[in-house]
Amino acid sequence: MTSLMSLALATGATAATPRPLPLTARVLRPGDFPSFTPETPLSFKTPKAYVAVGSGMTARERKTWASRLTREGFKRDLTEFLEGPEGPRTGLSGVMQLGSAASARAELGAELLASGAQTTFRVKRIPGAVGFGFASPHGGENILFTDGPFLYVLGYAWQGRVQNPTRSSLVDAATRLYKRVRGHPAR
Repeated sequence: MTSLMSLALATGATAATPRPLPLTARVLRPGDFPSFTPETPLSFKTPKAYVAVGSGMTARERKTWASRLTREGFKRDLTEFLEGPEGPRTGLSGVMQLGSAASARAELGAELLASGAQTTFRVKRIPGAVGFGFASPHGGENILFTDGPFLYVLGYAWQGRVQNPTRSSLVDAATRLYKRVRGHPAR
């Protein structure tokens, strides 16, 4: 046994346990995503309340989604719209707490499938993350990733004008968020 290991065992030293983080610490902060400013977050405590804001969905689609979230152990969601170069609500940062890590991964897959994404891209610095986008005149790009029971989404949209953000700035913002929240339990 090395002398450092002996010292650690003798003094009872252990690896630091990550401190619990509230949902408000799990979304982007000002400066995390250049040229985007966080707006006031929206908090949802039930699946029904969360899916009620889904635009372009039928009542049946909302009911199916809410049922899936209930099965996955939905606990809460915090959605923060971002104001970008093209105006309010042209960016997004959100976190959803589900019942387990497996439920968070399942919801990532379900949301990716439901998005109708036209393209996907890898996000190398975040294990299991997936980037996806839309190539239409009104498109954008998003990143989904999980950490424990949490599902995160970050993204931006454009309205047919210049596509101001770059994919690399989105990946950088997601990476900053991932490093800040990784391994921290719920509060």
